[in-house]
Amino acid sequence: MLRAALLGLCLAAGPLGASEQVVSDLNGDGRAESFALRDTGEGTVDLLIDGVVAAPDIAWKGGIGQEPALSLAPNGSVRLSSMNESIGRDRWHLMLTIAWRDGAYRVAGLTYEWYDTLDLDRAGFCDLNLLNGRGFARRGQGDEVAVRTSLRAPRVDQWHEGRALPEVCPTG
Repeated sequence: MLRAALLGLCLAAGPLGASEQVVSDLNGDGRAESFALRDTGEGTVDLLIDGVVAAPDIAWKGGIGQEPALSLAPNGSVRLSSMNESIGRDRWHLMLTIAWRDGAYRVAGLTYEWYDTLDLDRAGFCDLNLLNGRGFARRGQGDEVAVRTSLRAPRVDQWHEGRALPEVCPTG
C-alpha cells in the first residue's frame, strides 16, 4: 500500500526531468536515438523517433499542465506520461515504459492510477510489466494484489490514445 501511495505522489508530480524530448540508445546500436512528442492539434500527440512518426496518436493531450511528457528511467528506457487532472470527476495518470525488444520499440510496461474527486472509494491502480505479464493492482482503498495479463509488449505503433487497458487494471 505504501508503494502505491508513493507512486501516486510521483505520478501526480510528473516524472523527474520530464520534457517533450529525450535521448537514449534503446536499440543498443551505439548511437542514441531522439524521442520526441508532436502535438497533432486534435487532442493527442505522436511519438517521433529520430524525427519519424513511430507511434501516431500514442497519448492524450490535455490543456495547460496536462501535456504528455517524456523522461528516462534509470535503466535508460523511455517513459511517456499523460494525465487528466482537471476535467470531470475521474482523474487519471498513465505512464508507458518504452523499451527495445525483439527488433522493435515496444510498450514494455504501464502504470495507471485513477480516482474520483468526490468518492475516494472509487479509485484504482495497476502497475504491469508487459514483458512478462505480471504486476500489481488495487481497487479502492483495498490491498495491492498480484495480477497477470495476457497482453504482451505491443509495438509502440500499436498503442493509441484511448486503447483499452488490460482487463486486470481496475477502472471506473
